[in-house]
Formats: sequence, structure tokens, C-alpha cells
Amino acid sequence: MSVSSDGLRRVVGTIWATQLELVLDAAEPQQVEALLAERDEVAVAVQLSGGFTGVLVQRCSRSVSLLAAASAFAAANNDLEANDLQDALSELAHMTAGNLKALLPDQCEVSLPTKIDHDRRAGEIVASAAFTLEG
Repeated sequence: MSVSSDGLRRVVGTIWATQLELVLDAAEPQQVEALLAERDEVAVAVQLSGGFTGVLVQRCSRSVSLLAAASAFAAANNDLEANDLQDALSELAHMTAGNLKALLPDQCEVSLPTKIDHDRRAGEIVASAAFTLEG
């Protein structure tokens, strides 16, 4: 089995809906890239190794990260710090990677999330999913 863009979209959408009660709308990658280029972003990476080797990168604008953290921690936006945004996105990325393991070959290991400054792709993109969030 492998990961498709549709599979990735379903996993991410389900996690955000069930964990945060936030509904993501599918979008074109170019639309999201343009939005991220205009704003600060929070980005994390989770390494996958073993039967499949790759990196899951999750990027969100600061405003979407703030909504996610507020929902995850049941906190008011003005009570959150930059680390809270990073922690919320890291947990979401880790949940996503864990769910994707079911679609990957046996003995696939998932690392802890790490903060990244930019999404610089050095390898082949296996699957991609872009979303917008009203709010």
C-alpha cells in the first residue's frame, strides 16, 4: 500500500475535525502556497523510516495554528504563546503520521515532530494535500 493525496486529505481532515472540531476545506496547492507566502507560518516535520522512508511536513499560517492551538488547549487566543502553536501543530502532525502508518509497508517507524523553518523539498513528493480554514 502507499499514500495517495486523497488518502492524506482524508486523514488530515478527519484528525482536524475529530480532535479540534475544525472543518478543513480542500484547496489547490497553488492557492495555499500563495496564502502562506503572504503570512508567517508554523511548520513541523515528522520522519518516517523503515519499510518507507520519507518526511511528513505540515505547514499552517500562524492564524490557522492559533485556531488549532486554541481548540486543542481550550484556551483563549490571547493566552497562547508561540510554543503552544508549535506544540499543537506538532501533535497534529504526529497523529497524521501515525494514521498514515496503516497505509505504509510494515515496520515503518515515526519520529517525534521537529520544528522546521521552511518547507524545502529535496525529494519526490509522494502525496500532497492543501486546505483552507474559514475563521
